[in-house]
Amino acid sequence: MTREQFLNGTIFTVGFLSYKGASTYSYNENAGCIMRQTRSSLDERIVMSEYECNVPKITKTSFTGFTYVIKKKVVVRYKFEDLVVFEERV
Repeated sequence: MTREQFLNGTIFTVGFLSYKGASTYSYNENAGCIMRQTRSSLDERIVMSEYECNVPKITKTSFTGFTYVIKKKVVVRYKFEDLVVFEERV
């Protein structure tokens, strides 16, 4: 995935999907966060879309995200090259 695809909100996975119905993600520029799409294991349609983490920093090659889990801040960093564009199957 490229930085431009990420910024445009292209749906992606981290690595390759391991099973049908696995969650996918997309960047929401207006909210400045990553949204997680929970997918159906039957036909991979989006069942629910919800907040995953804030994105305070985007560089040329990566982004940094954070969220809180039981009062602890959890920080993640991913390179765009490690993200895989999700292609819907018909």
